[in-house]
Amino acid sequence: MVTQRNTIVRITVYCLIIVFLIAIINLQINMNTLKDTLEQQDEQIVALEDDIAEYKIILSQEKDDDYYERRARELNYHFSNEIIFYNDFAD
Repeated sequence: MVTQRNTIVRITVYCLIIVFLIAIINLQINMNTLKDTLEQQDEQIVALEDDIAEYKIILSQEKDDDYYERRARELNYHFSNEIIFYNDFAD
């Protein structure tokens, strides 16, 4: 009878140890996933902060004729009397 109790206790302890090990492994996997997500979000934050700084510089520029002409050229607009040349050899 005593040996039967000992085996039941041992089996119970082994099962608990296995459950704890599985829980620890699962937590480690979740932590690694969260660390990767955190690194990606940090990279996104840096990129967005750079964009914000660039937009602040653009907004702080003086809005004169040169500014509007430069912005129009960035959007592929041109003057009506302007001759545009395309370079097809670069492709």
